[in-house]
Amino acid sequence: MNKSVLSITVAAVTLTSVAAEAQLTVTELNGSFIENFATRETSIAFGSDEILGGTLPIHKIPNVRDRIYGNDSSWIGDSANAFIGINFGAIPLTIGSIAFGRDNNGVLIDRTAGTFTLQYTTEPNPDASTPAEFWFTIGSVTQSETDGGLYSSARRKAFSFEPVEATGVRLITPGAGMSGGAAIDEFEVSSFVPAPITYLGTGGEMDKALNLALGTNGGIAFAKDIVIHPVTNEPYAEHQVAHLNDGIFGNSNSWIGNTEESFAGIRFDLPQTINRIAFGRDNTGTFVDRWDGYYLLQFTRDANPDENTPDISWSNIGPIFIDATDPEGALRHEYSFAPVEGATGIRVTTPGGDVISARGIDELEVYAVPEPASAALALIGAMVVGCRRRARGGSR
Repeated sequence: MNKSVLSITVAAVTLTSVAAEAQLTVTELNGSFIENFATRETSIAFGSDEILGGTLPIHKIPNVRDRIYGNDSSWIGDSANAFIGINFGAIPLTIGSIAFGRDNNGVLIDRTAGTFTLQYTTEPNPDASTPAEFWFTIGSVTQSETDGGLYSSARRKAFSFEPVEATGVRLITPGAGMSGGAAIDEFEVSSFVPAPITYLGTGGEMDKALNLALGTNGGIAFAKDIVIHPVTNEPYAEHQVAHLNDGIFGNSNSWIGNTEESFAGIRFDLPQTINRIAFGRDNTGTFVDRWDGYYLLQFTRDANPDENTPDISWSNIGPIFIDATDPEGALRHEYSFAPVEGATGIRVTTPGGDVISARGIDELEVYAVPEPASAALALIGAMVVGCRRRARGGSR
């Protein structure tokens, strides 16, 4: 079971991936540009229409490929089932992901609700006049209005799907015109399909000998902030940054952030190749609050990373979602992902944002890619042979 995708609820945000010919899978929240076929010189943006018949100076069709986020450089359709699309030309490209949002600057949070449907075509040089029968559905995502935080449906989100050969794509949007037509600030299209974060299991114990995050193994914990008592205005003794890697599970030895988009992280003593993490709110099972929602896992290769390392220096590994209905949601959860080489640190951005809603982490564990069994056996074999040779040589 992969707990990072598909039916998703975060605070007031609801995303539901709907099976069609393929499946849209959420792979990134917020974020920024990667490879983008939409901005190639030969690519052309097209759409069904523009709000108020195109009489406004903003909300134009070309805005979805100008590499500028925000309302003033967005598109809004004028009719029901309005669509925005990208024409790649006559020669198909292999595509495997898209990204779009209403306002990735986080200023406006309206015009997000409803179902968005992604389609592709193999017709040469498609445009707004390409007949509906030549468009094939990849998948849909349904969103509700939200509060505009990091995980808001108004921010950019990336989705992956089974790759297809396409000469163009289009996104059919909900709403209509001034009464609530959906807005798209950028419509990005890529061949890139990120490897998923895989859920491995709940509960269990850490491997203290192999846990790179552990303070006794050289890991150094850091965090954006820590929760403050609303009356004394002082930090809680139970919720300190140092508790993230002290090897002790439970609420009394945990960390809790204090602001929206808070994060907790670990600096490694040496660059590492990592492929597994584990964390939970309270692995003793005593406290069962402050754990559900989206967590965004990132890594950096910057030297000596900490809470002051710029956001631009952090690369996404992927989002992790823990469902509020999970009966063991507060316990330790373990995940694997494609190996990341040369990582000097990791951080996990957490849901919530105040003394009431901020999430807690009792231990943040990180593990390196193990040596292949065959290599390890070969090494042991070589050592044994060497010992035997030395032993024989010594008896002569």
